[in-house]
Amino acid sequence: MRIPRAACINDLSGFGRCSLTTAIAVLSASGVQACPVPTAVLSKHTGFDHYVFRDLTDSMMDYMDDWNDIEFDGIYSGFLGSDSQIQAVESFIKKHDCCVVVDPVMGDSGKLYATYTKQMQEEMKRLADCADILTPNITEICFLTDSEYCGEDISPEQAIELIKKLRKRTQARIVLTGIARDDKMINMTYDSSGISISEVKRENKVFSGTGDIFSSIVCAFTLRGRSLHESVNIAGKFISSAIERTVTSDTSLTEGVIFEPLLYKLGEI
Repeated sequence: MRIPRAACINDLSGFGRCSLTTAIAVLSASGVQACPVPTAVLSKHTGFDHYVFRDLTDSMMDYMDDWNDIEFDGIYSGFLGSDSQIQAVESFIKKHDCCVVVDPVMGDSGKLYATYTKQMQEEMKRLADCADILTPNITEICFLTDSEYCGEDISPEQAIELIKKLRKRTQARIVLTGIARDDKMINMTYDSSGISISEVKRENKVFSGTGDIFSSIVCAFTLRGRSLHESVNIAGKFISSAIERTVTSDTSLTEGVIFEPLLYKLGEI
């Protein structure tokens, strides 16, 4: 019996723990074959002051067309750098009958990323329609539903209302991440069983790449047959452990969390 296989569509940053660097490691450690589709190659991720960037949009379609005869159990889409890339991913999804996990990496703290355009926002709404699982943060769910951003410390009632608005345009199961509540960070999951809550300790620091680790773990364990709520719990606890390890080191926030020594735990679950 072969292990689950996932196409991972994201950029590849040579330095800084994020995107494909983390997705390949996390999926592999979790017992899932990671098949990367690089959307761009960067010397360092864009949180650093300077980096070298090479866009791979022109080669993406041919790259993915060569995979038309490969059977995938899942497609996991992360950061996309242009409306053309979003359209290419949508086309790829329609050619494969499998579980689609979309992390709509659009922005944070109430603002779209500098690379994001209005056209890309509209294209991401279309891509969200194709997803089986969506993992937006609060900023992203607000942009996907054309809602006013009211901060990270929204009430459970506000969070549920945002999820209901997003459900009007997609049948995807939804994981709303990053709800701040006192000393807790809350992830809210909506699926056929209703709303469920997952809480972890909140640190007053923001590390790069934790969203990529989170969505990679959710993708891996749902492909392995775990419930979405259970997969979210696994992801939250893993990241919490990695953050605890990182805050005791002298690693900069931009480098991301130290997760490598903990990867073996994913293989034991």
